[in-house]
Amino acid sequence: MQLFGYVKVDRANLLGKEYDTYKSIYCALCKQLGKDYSIFARLILSYDCTFYALLIMSLEEDDPTFYAGRCRFNPLKKCAYAKTESKALSLAAALSVAAAYYKLRDNLIDSPWYKRILYRLIQPFFASWRRKCQKKYPQIVDIVKNMLDAQLEAERNPECHLDMAADPTATMLSQVCGLIPDEVKLKTNQDPQKVKRILSTFGYYIGRWIYLIDAADDYADDIKHGNFNPFALNNADENPGERLIPTLNHCLSEALLSYGLLDKGRFDSIIMNVLTFSCVSIQNQIADKYKEKNTE
Repeated sequence: MQLFGYVKVDRANLLGKEYDTYKSIYCALCKQLGKDYSIFARLILSYDCTFYALLIMSLEEDDPTFYAGRCRFNPLKKCAYAKTESKALSLAAALSVAAAYYKLRDNLIDSPWYKRILYRLIQPFFASWRRKCQKKYPQIVDIVKNMLDAQLEAERNPECHLDMAADPTATMLSQVCGLIPDEVKLKTNQDPQKVKRILSTFGYYIGRWIYLIDAADDYADDIKHGNFNPFALNNADENPGERLIPTLNHCLSEALLSYGLLDKGRFDSIIMNVLTFSCVSIQNQIADKYKEKNTE
């Protein structure tokens, strides 16, 4: 019950201090979820929302600080936490909760009956977190809800195609990233409306990439269980590996072009690691699965 978890760092290509910074933001978001919603909300922590927090903290005016602490789930484990007075972690926690709640609702529609029993048991907890999120950031809840509604409408459309299926998630990330200049004071001399347009475009292509990489990763299981998959439209026997890399490369290139229009932030090297190393590595790994099937 979270975002897909594909937008993460490639640790092998990060400096030690850069990985420590990333991990401190990851742990801080975990702590923020517990603070704003409940200790169990920490279980919906995701790499995607950590990247959202990282992006905001990279661009915001106030410098984040870090402090040592211990993990709530493992008191023997020492952690470093990012500490900031801005809304970065609070916004990322809100996105985590809204995405998790509506992902749960989606699972109640698509899952087998025995899984739906479990989802209904935990639904009240998610609903409680969503109500708290609605009070703090109603725009984020509305954006994610509209995404789910648009996704269901697209999947039920007999003329649905790859671009139509990917658009709701892309639009959701576009709108969420476009909120950043409205919610956070950024360290830049660029026009705020220009920054908003850049971040919206960046979010759109990252959202499109996330949707498509998840669809390709789940292709075999979706075909097996008869679930919707955009790569199976019009031709249920199509191998998504044939057009996966060109499509995903286009998404990443557009995201990189948009990101390059922004003033460089304090965590630029970590963000570039995600976009140029990790995302490329992940999409190659998934594409390789289909190459192996073709050679069998």
